[in-house]
Amino acid sequence: MTLIVIAAVVWVVLGLGIFSFAVRRGPRGSGEVLDPSSSTSRWAINGVMLLVVAFGLAVPAWVLASNGSDQAASAPGGVHLNATQQKGRHLFGTTCVFCHTLSAANSVGRTGPNLDVLVGGLGSNYAARKQLVLSAIESGFAGTYGQMPAQLFQGPEAQEVASFVAAVAGH
Repeated sequence: MTLIVIAAVVWVVLGLGIFSFAVRRGPRGSGEVLDPSSSTSRWAINGVMLLVVAFGLAVPAWVLASNGSDQAASAPGGVHLNATQQKGRHLFGTTCVFCHTLSAANSVGRTGPNLDVLVGGLGSNYAARKQLVLSAIESGFAGTYGQMPAQLFQGPEAQEVASFVAAVAGH
């Protein structure tokens, strides 16, 4: 975070320097345009252009590179996901989001039940929450909401989806 602040400060100082140079109308406020044929002027112009390009490419690249690695284990509500739950989030996102509402997956399905309410309503008993989801995946029941295909996921995949939903529903 401090590196972002430092980069922002450098950008602001660089921008203010260029702005003040332009407002003063040249070096020492003389109103003269820099003579591009002098070596000092060429070095100054090339140096400023290099800084602008370097920061223009380096800062976004750094933000993109450093932002992705920490996000996979984070879920809404401050929930930290383990590796199994991260796999479950991916599976949920490819199959379940079309029917179910779950805020942690940014899904607003209208066919199946709202899992934030249904699973989240069981309180903080993780085992009970996971068992409800596993049971629904295995049997395919959806109560008054319609019919979910039975055994949509099996084995480890069913465990991963159930673990994810049980961890995040209602948060």
